[in-house]
Amino acid sequence: MNKVTIETGLGRVTGTEEKGIRMFRGIPYAVTERFELPKPYPAWDEFDATGQEIDCFQFRAYYDESDQFYHSEFRRGKKPEHWKFAESPMTLNIITRAQAKKDPVLVFIHGGSFENGCVGEDPYGTSKEYAKRNIVLVSLGYRLNVFGLYKSGNYGLHDMVFGLNWVKEHIADFGGDPDRITVMGQSAGAMSVMDLLYTDILKGVVKGAVMMSGGGTVPDFAGPLTPEESDERFWSVVREKAGARNEEEFKAMTDKEIFDAWYETKREIGSVRTQQPGIDGTIIPKMPSKIMREGSYLDVPVIVGVTSQDFMPYLIFDIAEGLGVMRSFHKHSPVWGYMFDRTPPGEHYKAFHAADLWYVFGNMNKSWRPFDKEDYRLKDEMIDYMANFVRFGNPNGGGLPYWPSLGLGSRRFRLFGDDRKRYIGPVMGRKKVWKTFLREKGPM
Repeated sequence: MNKVTIETGLGRVTGTEEKGIRMFRGIPYAVTERFELPKPYPAWDEFDATGQEIDCFQFRAYYDESDQFYHSEFRRGKKPEHWKFAESPMTLNIITRAQAKKDPVLVFIHGGSFENGCVGEDPYGTSKEYAKRNIVLVSLGYRLNVFGLYKSGNYGLHDMVFGLNWVKEHIADFGGDPDRITVMGQSAGAMSVMDLLYTDILKGVVKGAVMMSGGGTVPDFAGPLTPEESDERFWSVVREKAGARNEEEFKAMTDKEIFDAWYETKREIGSVRTQQPGIDGTIIPKMPSKIMREGSYLDVPVIVGVTSQDFMPYLIFDIAEGLGVMRSFHKHSPVWGYMFDRTPPGEHYKAFHAADLWYVFGNMNKSWRPFDKEDYRLKDEMIDYMANFVRFGNPNGGGLPYWPSLGLGSRRFRLFGDDRKRYIGPVMGRKKVWKTFLREKGPM
């Protein structure tokens, strides 16, 4: 592995190069103060992007999480000192081929319940599979939990918008095409991508979107708070638990004091709707259900996916299908749906929430699981579909089995599973996810 330095509009950036693939880790795209909007990161003479990303303060920054399923799945054997945490975690990993020139760009937004997650997580953070297919991969960090959600400020979403605009402006320096940017998110990252499509805020910035386990026509009961349903009670309890007499005192406290107060309040009185971005009049202008009925969302091609043992799979399947039907009704760009139903080797869980990350990014050498020949075949197939979508706005082509889009007349999902069956319809899909939810519940 060698060091390589390139010239950018912000100054020189030094990364690493190995076998024709370049990796730049932890590049800052913005800076911020507590509970404020992101601002441009100052230009530099030379930035060292050979080391470690900076991630947002979260549970693992303060407490041991090694007994949790996703620690074992994503970061087995890693210790707390592996990560660097801050309240200004707006950093990027950029992975590209050495000879890249106007390569299409895929920007990934990680999940973690709007509470946890890192830029360099093992399944995706250092994946070279897209660079091998002449695509620039960007992994984007943003503010989480209390630091990203405080008083429905949607700071995490604002970070994403700022970061995507940064990519639009600077990705050509890394060999990317600023006119061919696709955004992808998983879980809370997919929900975030859906949020970013509710207005034209990314018009002219992104050309397509992929939402894994979190995109679709979100019902009102699971959507964000409306202006009439103020969340001020929740945040007043957070400040009270922190021992702050007013907001100024709260903002002046240490990061751990603020996090602990938020975490305790969340466990006591939090709800799904207070633990996600809220209606702010800017990024999320009104209830998502109304936006979907009106068809006033950003019109770009979409892939939306679900795993058969997903978190609340019956709901995620329905909202994914609903997205395809609704956009077809409005005669907007197509939506392709998939169901991931492969049982990863190594334990009893089947297609659990986030299992498809290993296959969509192909970073299997980072996993403890004994993946076999069929896993690698499926990995290549899924990545090839995604690469087609990033290049052309359509997953089909290159000799792959045809993948029909969703709509009023066609509701078949592409099935990526154990038995090589290619498609699954809504009736069988619902039977599968209901069985999963009732009898084969995966890790949550």
